[in-house]
Amino acid sequence: MRFARIVLGLVLTLAGLLATVPGAVAAFWLVGPDNTVDTGEQRLTSKGLAVMTAPDLLDRHGPTLHVTASSAKPVFIGIGPDLDVSSYLGSSQYTRVVRLNLPPKFDTQELNGGLTPLTPPAGLDWWTVEASGAGKQSISWPIADGSYDVVAMNADGTPNAEIGLTLGVELAGLFGTCLLILGAGVVLLAIGLLLMFYRRRPPPPVPLPAVAVVKPLPEYEFAQCGPVQDAPAQDPAPHQTPVDREPAYQSPSYKGPVRRVAGGAALLLMTTGCVAMPVKNTSAPITSRPAVTVADGQAVVTRYNDLNNKANQTRDPKISATIEGEPTLTMTRAGYQISRKTDPAGQHLSKPFSYLAPKIGAPQFTSYPMRFVVDSGVSDDPNSRQLGVWQRQSAGTPWLLTQSVYPSTTMQLPSMEGLRMPAKSDIDKLSSLPQSAAATLAVYLTGGTRSTKAGLFTPSPGLVNLLNQRVKDATADIAKPYIASVIDTFRPTGEPVTFITSAGEGLVFLSLTEQYLQRIEPGSNAYWTTGDVTAFSSMVKYTQTLHRDYLQQVALVIPLKGQGKIRILSVDGQLVDAGGS
Repeated sequence: MRFARIVLGLVLTLAGLLATVPGAVAAFWLVGPDNTVDTGEQRLTSKGLAVMTAPDLLDRHGPTLHVTASSAKPVFIGIGPDLDVSSYLGSSQYTRVVRLNLPPKFDTQELNGGLTPLTPPAGLDWWTVEASGAGKQSISWPIADGSYDVVAMNADGTPNAEIGLTLGVELAGLFGTCLLILGAGVVLLAIGLLLMFYRRRPPPPVPLPAVAVVKPLPEYEFAQCGPVQDAPAQDPAPHQTPVDREPAYQSPSYKGPVRRVAGGAALLLMTTGCVAMPVKNTSAPITSRPAVTVADGQAVVTRYNDLNNKANQTRDPKISATIEGEPTLTMTRAGYQISRKTDPAGQHLSKPFSYLAPKIGAPQFTSYPMRFVVDSGVSDDPNSRQLGVWQRQSAGTPWLLTQSVYPSTTMQLPSMEGLRMPAKSDIDKLSSLPQSAAATLAVYLTGGTRSTKAGLFTPSPGLVNLLNQRVKDATADIAKPYIASVIDTFRPTGEPVTFITSAGEGLVFLSLTEQYLQRIEPGSNAYWTTGDVTAFSSMVKYTQTLHRDYLQQVALVIPLKGQGKIRILSVDGQLVDAGGS
């Protein structure tokens, strides 16, 4: 039995040491009361533009990730979806952290590419969490299921990033788990030592009572004394009396208590460990996401309102280029050119206005470019709404307003809820392909209200006014003695931008060029003397033709097959050129 106790004690002692030492090291050196284990500061130098973790480095979710970065220059740190980070860095040169070894050390991989400075990262809206500035910058983020990257770089987006990076993971209850392991180890160690070295003293021997031996008399002596009488009853001889003895010594059984202590400790460890253990990511890598959140979309519109008013007050197309893209930017530049020509003193500048209460329609995208649609009120025109498309070419570029029309409040606009990009099956269900609708619309507008294609469309009030105005212009121009004829021609330009509404209809934004051409009578000449056209051609004599060129933006709804006409929501134009031959 003693040998068995020694063996069991030795096993428990070794188990206790194996639990006590790591538990103490983990609790008081690696973790601490904040439940966080970190890598310590690792100095990383990249000749490129950033230091980025590989997506599979954050392959578990649940705990909180703490990131601290420091640099001699202002530094930026951020965590974002791999879809956006990969687009942002693109073909730039950067350093990728591919593995974390113990003792803490990062294995890195240098990815070659361009060194053109990137857009400062702090101005981008897709970061999940970010921090930027001089000195140490820190962020904390509860790791989500999905594919995310940690990025550290110079705050201005320039190359040659030299950064001290610390990654830490906070596991709920980790410090308590370490203490529990330490406590369990101490208990096992104490029990093991007790079993090995404790020896119970054997009990002292029990002394036996003295025994008197009575020698019986011979029979003849009884005969000499008289009749034989019965002898008085005597107690049994002492050596025949049963004696209660202490039972033999048995080694006490430690199996029950040890099993209960070890089982309870194991149960507590497993319970605590399960709570604190990070969960393996189950979601597939983020392959699609909404183009923008509602809050971020509204922030884009707010930024546009501020910068657009500044651009209008200074007639500065460079400011407009930071918030607008084609074809809207071409129309804005032309408007500024006309304004500077017709109002050089700036006495009739546009009054500040804003897009109000924007409703955001953000489809899912798998890659850049991304787009979203906004339906908003207009502060200086209560009878109109603004329907616009914002586009971002890559994760490192700003959102730009590319299509913009102003439908009347009398028009029923599609809901922004459930807006999505079209699949082939969606297009097949529409009554017309978007490209075909654009070409047919151009024929309709060129022919006017008498066009054979007019019956395919339900015109907006603005389109009716446009066609009536062109008829009046043509009638007045033909009446001039030096004008022989007038031709007004519309042509599609660019690719239509199509979305599918929650009703399955196609919301289409397209552009048309319009050339209003006047043929000059032979032997005559003509030139522009007044009006907006003088911003492009003034006092230049032409003998054959005069022309005014417009850019028209159109928004329309293509219904499902068999469900009616194509509804034109708005047609908005801008004179962009003029001249002659």
